[in-house]
Amino acid sequence: MRRLLFILMVGLWGAFIALALTSPGTLTDVWRWAAGLWWPFQITVWILFLPWMIGLVIWQADWSFAARMAMIAALALGWSAASFPRR
Repeated sequence: MRRLLFILMVGLWGAFIALALTSPGTLTDVWRWAAGLWWPFQITVWILFLPWMIGLVIWQADWSFAARMAMIAALALGWSAASFPRR
């Protein structure tokens, strides 16, 4: 089960980074969609998708593209390493 969750997490980070590189407007649309939800749903989305929501916060920051990508990559690597299944 832990291995499956790890694979899911890495896959979602891969999709996030692929969207950042190929279709950055989609990430902005996801951010706007999440921000437009009724507040109980916003809380639920933030709890269920916390690492990716933090990634979206970084994506919305007024930093250079390289700085945002570096922070998102560090977040993805750190969160994935922390989630790596151990015996």
